[in-house]
Amino acid sequence: MIIYNKEWLNNLHITDLLKTDQQAGHITSAEFDNIKAAHPVGFYMPGIVLRVGLFILTFIIASVSTGFLTLIASGANVLESPVWPIFLGAICYGFLEFFVKDKHYFHSGVDNALLYYSACLFAGGCIWLIIDMHLNSVDTLLCAGLVCILCTLLTFRFADVVTTAASCVAFFAFIYFAWAKAGQFGLATMPFVMMIAAGGAYFFLNRISKNKESINYINCLTIAKIISLITLYAAGNYFVVNRLNNALNGLDDSHITIPFGYIFWLWTLLVPVVYLFIGIKKKSTMLLRIGMVLAAASVATFRNYYHLLPIEIMLTLSGMILLALSYTIIKYLKIPRNGFTYAEPDEAGTLESLNIEGLVIGETTSHLPPAANQPTQRFGGGTGGGGGSSGDF
Repeated sequence: MIIYNKEWLNNLHITDLLKTDQQAGHITSAEFDNIKAAHPVGFYMPGIVLRVGLFILTFIIASVSTGFLTLIASGANVLESPVWPIFLGAICYGFLEFFVKDKHYFHSGVDNALLYYSACLFAGGCIWLIIDMHLNSVDTLLCAGLVCILCTLLTFRFADVVTTAASCVAFFAFIYFAWAKAGQFGLATMPFVMMIAAGGAYFFLNRISKNKESINYINCLTIAKIISLITLYAAGNYFVVNRLNNALNGLDDSHITIPFGYIFWLWTLLVPVVYLFIGIKKKSTMLLRIGMVLAAASVATFRNYYHLLPIEIMLTLSGMILLALSYTIIKYLKIPRNGFTYAEPDEAGTLESLNIEGLVIGETTSHLPPAANQPTQRFGGGTGGGGGSSGDF
């Protein structure tokens, strides 16, 4: 199903793993070069700056090209039909397949732009078609299901994280719209159904991520698990449930009480703690980071309903507590404990590895004229005298 050369993908995984060992000093640079030569990768993978530039350029070219074709076909009646954006999406997708198969582009910016552009055209045309069918009772449900299926197929084909995120969001939207068809009972039990759906999705994704066949989709699975964990928390967050209850029942935001509110308050305050505990136990940085972000969301939710102290004092005390806690954790993790350490990782991230200062200075001084050539002989000629010296130096 995946379009990329699987042998090159395996070689890419091998070189990425060994690059970490080489940076950590476990293997020499010569050994790493020999291994890299024995496992060639034929993909075109430019740097992050060039990748962004190619993405913008390709998106502009695709927009201008489809706009030009639309202008040519403006005299026909096809522009008033949802078939036209689907047709344009098929053309863009054809170019996408060509660049990936024949030119071996691998998340180079060009293929990403064509992927997103063709997906938007496909989805837009299909949603337009559903709206024209006047299926008012199930139109949102069909749109969510269609986007979920389309993005899932594109994810299997290109292993892209953006289509993965769109597929997950569309999946949970489909669950929401489907359960809302149950009437008042469905709306009353919606938070619990979304909790079950998000929790089930996370455990399913966590299980399949352990299979060796899913190694080419490891980043996609990580994104999907993050969205599932956030949805699991948001489904029981008191603020989200309260605002959703007010919107569905035509109430204003002054109504701050909901049925079984204590359950949602417990969920709001305890789920981030559970994430942090499991993250420490499983040594999962993903769970730790999500837990810390959601802990801040829990504090903000509590602050929105209960004003125990003025905001200035609250922020000051929070900052003091966070600074003290950070200092304590840093001192504690100076020595690695239970798999955690304050030391720098062996492999720097993409943004961390960029020399931002060098890029800024280079871009700033790139327009300056070159320095004039200076003469190599600084001294010479001239006459002088006095003090018994000769007339020339």
